[in-house]
Amino acid sequence: MWNLEQLPAVLRQAATASLQPGERVLYAARPDWRAGVGGLTLLFAFGLFWMSISLVFFVSTGAALLGIRPMMSNGQPAGLGLTLFAFLFSLPFVAIGLGFLSAPFLGIRKARATAHLITNVRLINVSIGRDVSVESFPFNKINFVKRRSRSDSTGTLQIGYGVERDSDGDPRPLIFDWAGIPAADRAEAIIRSQANWSAPRSEPWI
Repeated sequence: MWNLEQLPAVLRQAATASLQPGERVLYAARPDWRAGVGGLTLLFAFGLFWMSISLVFFVSTGAALLGIRPMMSNGQPAGLGLTLFAFLFSLPFVAIGLGFLSAPFLGIRKARATAHLITNVRLINVSIGRDVSVESFPFNKINFVKRRSRSDSTGTLQIGYGVERDSDGDPRPLIFDWAGIPAADRAEAIIRSQANWSAPRSEPWI
């Protein structure tokens, strides 16, 4: 579904509050996290691999620090300073692994708490959490749209809204994605219509 009434009550309320007087919603939808399930699965699998290595190092150095099993160095039990250093050195790797493992779940949570809106004057991204986050992009800033969709019309829009210069002075497009949205073709058509482009501006998906 792609209208405002289909959003959960809390998200719908936040989206409605972001509108200006007289602004009309032409399209509203939540992203479907399942559109990126392949990437999420790979990220989680890599997190498991990373943690399997990090935990071995963490547990072995922790055991050595507690005096359960000494850590060896050059065939001799390592001193307290080296053992403590090795234990502290393992902590960032464990933290990174936990980050990899939690990232897919945080991504799913964010998708469920996000709504994408097309109104008669702009594009809006609304996210709810501890605070309400609202991003808006007027149509005169939108300069291209790329669409990739499936047979059920669910798809992803990549939307360009300007150009900036990188550290080498080369131009770099500013883009944001609407991933896993329903009726992606309709959303693209509405953006084209509201932007009043005189010629097609959608580019091949790379």
